[in-house]
Amino acid sequence: MTTEPDSKRPAGRPRTAVLSRERILETAFTLADVRGGDFTLAALARELGVRPSALHHYFAGKNELIAGMRGQLTTRVGDHGFDSLSWHEAIVPWARAYRQTFGAHPGIIAALATLPVDDEIESIIDYERIAAAMRRDGYPEHRIVPAIVAIESFVIGSALDSLAPEDNLRPVDNARLAPHLTAAEHAARAYASARARSAVDETFEFGLAALVAGLVAATEIDAAEADATGARA
Repeated sequence: MTTEPDSKRPAGRPRTAVLSRERILETAFTLADVRGGDFTLAALARELGVRPSALHHYFAGKNELIAGMRGQLTTRVGDHGFDSLSWHEAIVPWARAYRQTFGAHPGIIAALATLPVDDEIESIIDYERIAAAMRRDGYPEHRIVPAIVAIESFVIGSALDSLAPEDNLRPVDNARLAPHLTAAEHAARAYASARARSAVDETFEFGLAALVAGLVAATEIDAAEADATGARA
């Protein structure tokens, strides 16, 4: 007795790759790198060779897709030892990794930065890790979120700044109108070169160190203000 072949299952591999959450996110990053964060789900579906309705099996809408993109990038940033190091030690390699990871996809940074954190689990876990370390180290609780926002704002701005020319602050045709700025810009680039860094990287490292030091010192200001308030009372 012979068995008839199943006519519903064609031989060989399917003509199109199987759709998956990972493939959708990978294609979304590629599309965003070219078109920025204003791409549509219809455009993404065309890139994937599927109908837009197929995407809704994985993402309810574009906001959920953007949340997934942010979650994937946040996972790439990593932990950097918040459980074992003081928060201000762990935050430095975290900020470097954040800048490098998000800076690799500048077209989507604005959309990622304005997404509510509640829509994305990986970011909640990441922020919780930082907040727990700061609280453990005695950082004033009412200053934790402002401190995290300040650092993240600086990192996102630095990621965008890394795309600009290194001498974008240097007057060229109008140098005579800004002799102090011209000299300072030249000195900054010379200093960075002597340290075997690009001007952009040197600026980031200086700004990060200054910001973290300032956030640490700010707790002393709070303590002084509290003492003064107590003395007046």
